[in-house]
Amino acid sequence: MKRVCRSVATAFVSHSKLAAGLALSLTLGFASPLALAAEKIKVGYNIWVGSSGVFVAQEKGYFKQAGLDVEFVPFKSPGDTLPALVGGHIDIALTTADNVVLLNSKSGSNLKIIFATDTSNGADGVIAKKPFSSLADLKGKTVAVTQGEVNELLLLKGLEKAGMKLSDLKTINMDPDGAGAAFAAGKVDAAVTWEPWISQAVAGGGKVVFSSAQAPNLILDVVTVSPAGIKAKSKAIASFLGAVEKGTNQLKTNPDEAIALAAKWLEVAAPEVKAMLGGVKLYGMADNQKLVQDGVAAKTLDNISAFYGSQKIIKKSLKGADMVDGSLLGAH
Repeated sequence: MKRVCRSVATAFVSHSKLAAGLALSLTLGFASPLALAAEKIKVGYNIWVGSSGVFVAQEKGYFKQAGLDVEFVPFKSPGDTLPALVGGHIDIALTTADNVVLLNSKSGSNLKIIFATDTSNGADGVIAKKPFSSLADLKGKTVAVTQGEVNELLLLKGLEKAGMKLSDLKTINMDPDGAGAAFAAGKVDAAVTWEPWISQAVAGGGKVVFSSAQAPNLILDVVTVSPAGIKAKSKAIASFLGAVEKGTNQLKTNPDEAIALAAKWLEVAAPEVKAMLGGVKLYGMADNQKLVQDGVAAKTLDNISAFYGSQKIIKKSLKGADMVDGSLLGAH
């Protein structure tokens, strides 16, 4: 179609200035997104294997193809992205569902989950020194965990199943990477962390005594925006999701290349990324539509809210359905 328009312009350009102007208008009308000014959006993220589809999309240029100029803003942990989102410093936050529940409950920010990139299926866990084979064995022992974050949620869930309380442990507040490093250095008896620290700990003789594989959909990694963001940049955000979908598909259809690209962001070798991906279930657009339509996403949030309420971490439970917005799924 673009060639036809240009041919028309060439045929008539010598006859009238009006025709030339018309041809130019036609040409601009069929311009690709790359020919137009890219819309700038800022995305807060932390290093996590479940965001591999996002990383691949950036490396493959899918965001640019969608007419976006994406600036990635790094954070230490998923919960750190949300204050920046509320403050308007970023447009999109890659975080976890539990963090959205916590922030909305405590601040009334009404943040919306619009997409799930993945669910952890063993990529998060509690690792312990070789003598300890269960959570029960850790009673009175020193455990590194990120307080008020998804790692603590996983630990609390594991302790509940083991008939224990957080007070049964000696906990030290550390971010997930710091906890993994402390465990590797022999400074703590156990740590709640994520990949690649889990694989490294097991290779070094450690043992996973509880993991996200034993708590399905508890750790749901999500794309989160503010209501104001949806109103102001709905088209750009939908385009972002469309590009992420393409990146995620690359991990399935062209895994060798895609994994190598993701490895640049995850700061580990490609074989390690391949192993780490075995601990998550990546979600695409169709998966997300099903999560919304079947009410799974809302129920997950209900369960998180109820659990935090039972632990007296939050005072008021929130309705999961109020935190899910599926209006941008497939809208790109």
